[in-house]
Amino acid sequence: MSPKSITLSPVPAQACNPNCSQVGQKSPLSQNISNSIDSMLSARQRSWVQTAAYLLGVRQKLPDVDGEEINRTRTVQSSYEALAGAQDIGAVQELPALAEPELEPERKKVEFRIPLNSMETDKCTTYVGRLYSESDLSAQDLLDSTRATMDVPKTYENLGWRLSTAHRTDPPHRLLNSQDISNAFRAAREQMSGRKKKNVAIEIVNTKPMVKGKSTERREGAMSWCSAGDQKMESKALLLPYGQELQIVQSKLRCSEHRLGEDAAFCWVDTSQPGMNPHYPLCTRDLQEWAKFLHETRDPEDATCLTLPSTPHFDEFRKTRKERTVSPLQRVPTELVSPVIHNHVHISPAINDMLASSNGPPFGQQGQGPKPLKRTYALYMESDEESDDDWQPPQGIDNVLAIIDARYPAMEFPQYVDKLKDRGILYLVTAASFSIQFYEEKIRMPEGAAYMFHASVHKVHIKEERAKMRRNAKGKRKARVQPDDEDKENIHTLE
Repeated sequence: MSPKSITLSPVPAQACNPNCSQVGQKSPLSQNISNSIDSMLSARQRSWVQTAAYLLGVRQKLPDVDGEEINRTRTVQSSYEALAGAQDIGAVQELPALAEPELEPERKKVEFRIPLNSMETDKCTTYVGRLYSESDLSAQDLLDSTRATMDVPKTYENLGWRLSTAHRTDPPHRLLNSQDISNAFRAAREQMSGRKKKNVAIEIVNTKPMVKGKSTERREGAMSWCSAGDQKMESKALLLPYGQELQIVQSKLRCSEHRLGEDAAFCWVDTSQPGMNPHYPLCTRDLQEWAKFLHETRDPEDATCLTLPSTPHFDEFRKTRKERTVSPLQRVPTELVSPVIHNHVHISPAINDMLASSNGPPFGQQGQGPKPLKRTYALYMESDEESDDDWQPPQGIDNVLAIIDARYPAMEFPQYVDKLKDRGILYLVTAASFSIQFYEEKIRMPEGAAYMFHASVHKVHIKEERAKMRRNAKGKRKARVQPDDEDKENIHTLE
């Protein structure tokens, strides 16, 4: 159906109905034109005809236009006004900016948490937040900006990233080139999308930071038995707002029973179980949370550290933390047992009667010899040490590093083999006897690498000890009493 064409012309006032002058009444011609306009299907043509009719005076109402048409008209009007008032093209004023549409989820900015002072020994590491999206900067420019914020060289390669939703024990991802930046954005977008949208941030990690608080001067009044590791922990505590409370917690919860070498161990003793008093191990975060609780409450009764604080962290501690067990490295050495002793003990009722009788005739004057032994008992005892056939060489440190590197290749553990050997750490059993702090300060491992190496070494060592115990359980360390058939062994006389 083709649109109707209507020709409008000015209508003289005399052609109008005399009654049209009355307010609220329309002439037949005006009514006819309005009906014809309303019957048009195209909204744009209807708007044009209504505008023409209004300008010619045959329609009293303004044209019906939608919001889009109004915006278009105002834009054109603003353009003409700006051009009319400008002296030249360079003086043309910019049009008012239109409202920006809402960003799509994939274009929203992601927070980058960048560490500061990670290369300073006398300053605490703090974090600053920066919001970036893929369209703000190129991946390489974003990486250079991150290095500049951290105040590290432009060629610094010991950087990593992890999401704020990841576990602190998870190793960080590599951050060396633009592809690593893209991978970080992609991982954050996956966490932010879906039904349960999370507030995810990308945390930048310095995998080789400087060790904080390396002071050559010792604090005055330190206890004589306090080790170097304890003093460094105290120097770190002084930099915290709750440093005084942290020192109190460390002094109250330091455990002498589980102290290994020069490294301090911290335990909470549950005194609510009389007679048992189990020890529960405490990590650095547990000590800090306890110190924060004391700093906030300032209750002298809580300073005794006998009862766990009532915080969400220690509520989870009660549910998940297990009692400390004795490590194989802390066993008290026992006396050596001589290898394989065979003791044959022959028992006969006749001998017992002869020895018990003090009034009877001498043994040689009896009419007949003692009755033969009815049964022979053999007692076998073996030592705890493995025999030559079951002995296996200790696992070397090169093999240990190869096993750990196969599981965590990004940490490049084989690079520490020379430093470990210089310290005399040549076997697995030796590596398992040192703490995380030793690997951080002496071997110069980053905190994350030292934690993973210490945990992996202990896991491999425990697995090796269990395999050794299973081998010993197969027929060894048994005291057996074996009866022999009297047809096989029979003694008739004693000489």
